[in-house]
Amino acid sequence: MEVADDQAALAKADFAAFMREATRDLTDLNEAANATYGIMAWERFDYDIAGRELVFSHKGRPRVRAEIQLVGATDKDFVWAWAGDWWPAAALEDARKVRAWGEAHGIEALTAPRLKTDNPTDLGWGLAAIAARLTGAMGVYRPMDGDRSLFFLYRDIGFVA
Repeated sequence: MEVADDQAALAKADFAAFMREATRDLTDLNEAANATYGIMAWERFDYDIAGRELVFSHKGRPRVRAEIQLVGATDKDFVWAWAGDWWPAAALEDARKVRAWGEAHGIEALTAPRLKTDNPTDLGWGLAAIAARLTGAMGVYRPMDGDRSLFFLYRDIGFVA
C-alpha cells in the first residue's frame, strides 16, 4: 500500500485533520459513485460478506453489483473488522492493510480493536474514509444490520449486464 510519507506524517501529527481530509475525499468518491451508478436510487440492496458482494436492485432485478471489503461495525463503539473472529477472512483484506499501515506509522486509532466514542457513526465514516484513502477504494457504503452499522469499501463497482 503506497501512501505518501506526508500522509503518514499528517496522520501521526494531527489525526483529526487527516480524518477530515480523507472524509472530504470520500464524499467526492461517494458522490461520483452515486452519479454514475445511482446508488441512492435503487429500492433494495443485499450484501453477502462472505461472498464480498453488494447488489443494488430495482423491481426485483439486480442493477448494480460491487465487490466489497468490510472495514468495521458500530454499536455503541467502533470495532475494526479485523478484530472479530466471526467475519470471513477474505472480506477483511483491506481492513488488515489499514491496520498494518497504522502499525508501521504508530497510529493507535488504526490498530486498537475497539474505539470508544460518543458518536460511533461519525467515527465509523471517518475511519472508513481513511481506509478508502489507504486502499484506493472507489467509495464506502454503510448499511444497517440491526442496531449496528456496517462500513463496506467498494473495490469494484459496475452495472449488472
